[in-house]
Amino acid sequence: MITKRFITFFLIIMLTVNTASAAGITLNRWVLNVELLDDGSVEEIIQTEIENAGTSPLNGFSFKVPASSVTAPNISTFSAIGQKIDLQAVQGGTGITINFNSPLEPGKKWNGRIDFRAQNWAVKSGQDYSINIPVEAPEAIIAGKTEKMQLGAEPEIRSQVFLPRSVEPTSVEPSMDAVSRKPIYNKLLQFNHIVLTWFKLNLGDVISVKATYSGDLNKILESSGKLDALSENIKNAKAQGKDVLAAETHLSNARDYRNQALEQFWKKEDVSSAINAENNEIKLAEESLSVKVEPTETKKTPGFGFYALISIMLMIFALRKRK
Repeated sequence: MITKRFITFFLIIMLTVNTASAAGITLNRWVLNVELLDDGSVEEIIQTEIENAGTSPLNGFSFKVPASSVTAPNISTFSAIGQKIDLQAVQGGTGITINFNSPLEPGKKWNGRIDFRAQNWAVKSGQDYSINIPVEAPEAIIAGKTEKMQLGAEPEIRSQVFLPRSVEPTSVEPSMDAVSRKPIYNKLLQFNHIVLTWFKLNLGDVISVKATYSGDLNKILESSGKLDALSENIKNAKAQGKDVLAAETHLSNARDYRNQALEQFWKKEDVSSAINAENNEIKLAEESLSVKVEPTETKKTPGFGFYALISIMLMIFALRKRK
């Protein structure tokens, strides 16, 4: 009798566990776009796709942000089910819960973009910045209970981190693939900001970035602004019919020096010579645009007035001679 009860109880427990773990809520996309602002605050945009591949309706999902203060997220979605957002202080940060007004039925997907600002997440000390970004899947909410989501067949788990203007990274993790020993992130200058991009991440990864202000990068960005202004001036001068050939040549040279300076910056080489040469080309271009072209005087062929004057003088000379 005891054995039968034990078996029955065990089967109930197993069915309960299997029901929870086999809910079939899959995470197909979890893309973290994190912008570190000058004052140390953080703006994050999360792009996600959640699929209900199970048999139970999905009532919503939740996730945690490691920040003590989070603004109410703005959600952009094509889904018509609607949602309600709850924020709650939890251990290690703020919990964000998105409850659907009507459940996401089996076989349906929810695509959305979640945008919010967070305080006390990144650390700013003088001109130095640091931030840790955990890569964790959200939890599904089914019948009032939270359950772990499963990853889809080809999940898109990636991230971008935008640094403040004139700030460069000094330490980045994860940075190297353990097998290939090749970098697993890209670093580039985009919209006058350094952007770090991971195209493939794993749940459980923690992105750790340390960065600081760079005088060399600031010089490169300042010269880039001058190039943009010069290009606009040349465009306007050309529209006015001015000869801008010399200015365009100097502009092209300046751009080459700017690219050279940027390449040296990535290699941690001295950029002073390239920046000075770039600024000199910009100065020469501006001087060529400021030169005023004086109109040239053309020699006119003597007309009727000239011959009439000669005739009058000859007549006066003849009259005097007769006297």
